Amino acid sequence: MGILVNIDNGGTFTDVCVTDGERIVHAKTPTTPHDLTQCFVDGLRTASDRLYGEEDTARLLRETEYLRYSTTSGTNAVVERKGAPVALLVDSGAEEDVYGIANLVDASLWQALVPHSPVGITVGADGSVGLAEFTTAINELLATSTSRIVIALRSAAAERAIKNLLLERYPRHLLGAVPFTLSHELVHDVDDARRVLTAVLNSYLHPGMEHFLYGAEKACRENGLPRPLLIFRNDGDSARVAKTTALKTWGSGPRGGLEGSVAYASLYGADVLVGVDVGGTTTDVSVVVDKALTVHAHGRVDSAQTSLPIPDLSSIGLGGSSVVQVVNGQIQIGPRSVGAAPGPASFGRGGTDATVTDALLLAGVLDPDNYLGGDLKLDPARAERALLTHVGEPLSLSAQAAALAVLRVFEEQAGAAVKEMISAAGREPGEATLLAFGGAGPVLASGIARAAGIARVIVPHLSAVFSAFGIGFSGLAHEYSVPMPGVDVEVKAARDDLLTRARRDMFGEGVSIDECTVETRGRFIVDGVLRDETWTDGSSPGQADQLVVRAWYPLPTFELVADEHGTVQPAAADGSRRIHFADGNEQEIAVYRPENLEPGQGAAGPALVAGDYLTCLIEPGWGFRVSSNSDLILEAQQ
Repeated sequence: MGILVNIDNGGTFTDVCVTDGERIVHAKTPTTPHDLTQCFVDGLRTASDRLYGEEDTARLLRETEYLRYSTTSGTNAVVERKGAPVALLVDSGAEEDVYGIANLVDASLWQALVPHSPVGITVGADGSVGLAEFTTAINELLATSTSRIVIALRSAAAERAIKNLLLERYPRHLLGAVPFTLSHELVHDVDDARRVLTAVLNSYLHPGMEHFLYGAEKACRENGLPRPLLIFRNDGDSARVAKTTALKTWGSGPRGGLEGSVAYASLYGADVLVGVDVGGTTTDVSVVVDKALTVHAHGRVDSAQTSLPIPDLSSIGLGGSSVVQVVNGQIQIGPRSVGAAPGPASFGRGGTDATVTDALLLAGVLDPDNYLGGDLKLDPARAERALLTHVGEPLSLSAQAAALAVLRVFEEQAGAAVKEMISAAGREPGEATLLAFGGAGPVLASGIARAAGIARVIVPHLSAVFSAFGIGFSGLAHEYSVPMPGVDVEVKAARDDLLTRARRDMFGEGVSIDECTVETRGRFIVDGVLRDETWTDGSSPGQADQLVVRAWYPLPTFELVADEHGTVQPAAADGSRRIHFADGNEQEIAVYRPENLEPGQGAAGPALVAGDYLTCLIEPGWGFRVSSNSDLILEAQQ
């Protein structure tokens, strides 16, 4: 097996996870929002240094078999309203309500997506459109400030007629060619408003994503990557840039964490596993029940309901870089974040807002001289000043007491979100195991678990880059779906058409369809949630809502080691640190370096496991042991 590289580009940090089959190295670099290619290359450079002992990006890429990548670029473009606005062509009479689209998206997002009034066109009963009216409509759309057009008609035939006219009047080889998308070509959805909204969102993200991803692929190619860069998508699979739609990148980073969560649910036999990913900007909470994810048929992108299936994932504005302030006498954390630039006040990069990271530093949990492996020094004095100014003085607390109050509020709010997700899945906290990852997840894991009523926590040894790690469980795949035809002969024809598309696209990926696992499924939508049933030759998909074909080619994955343990052996401490706990007590507690811990070892809390990238606080009343997979297992003591 060649080298495998996974990269997760988050809002605050870009994480890299690399294995050569014998060892795993990882790195974190600050995300550079002004140029995402920079942090992409910086991460590869740092990872090559960890792997080879010197920076050699070209060597790393030459020896890489597969590079899988997820990016927050699309997510941020929607949240920050920084995509490319589109012009919209609709059926005459639908200009005002666009098929009732206001029921699916809030007004502010829709205004950002489509800033100018849609233009209507008359469609004949046979799907035909008049040439003169077509010319007038297109000229009107081109007169707006938008540079892309979405053809959003009720009739697929009418959209094809418009496509033919566009290609005839504005051929692709001319400088005046019009970038356009047909809503029916992008997704098959009988709901006109939902299909149109999905097409608009995709076009809104397309230019920025195309520019950046092809730039990243160019950087890889110039440094000798032998295979195309693979983009990890929000459906849990990967594909090359040229075979990926922009909207499929939305939320792909958190989906990497979900793939890792499913793998860990099987590894540890957890029937209810709650993933808590505490990053710099958000805390993402998900639930894996019976080793499977809950997938919504019409997932939301920001406030918009789309045609894309998206797993159940709750994102709350709580993260290490979340701004902390006092509002109406109460501590408020987020949703605004300072990201990595300027970052928390303790980063010393010009930020003056108080953040959760500053609170962790004042509590003694973070080592100011060894943050991110020593790549970034933290300034306790700046953290103290920020917390005193923004929290302490408004509440008449010392900076130290303010920091502890902030952490207590964070744990309570995150714990409440965890309980809500478990309840929505129809289970109880006592049944659940908490999987804590992300930069700050392990630090606050036992406090969040306590607040949620959970007695067992798993902290992956790669928790700091767990979403990047989780990407490594994806295969090279494409999935296609259409509304289920009502007649058996039409079902067979539709299936054959989807198989033809699968064969073509997998060939484009450099893989023969004969090397793939190809499944046909009947897809049922029950209370908005997907349920698939495999359809084999000789059987019938029954009354399914959709016909689905999926072609999947396995890629090499990271190895997991099954947990086998007996009596826990005492771990030898590597030092001690004075920690301030939320109850006001201050204690000198044992500190353990994760690289010095062996499977089967453990200790009772309070304790701190602290390394270059993993910091896990084991609160009083909890204990930990190291699993066979080198993960930390935290359990509440009876």
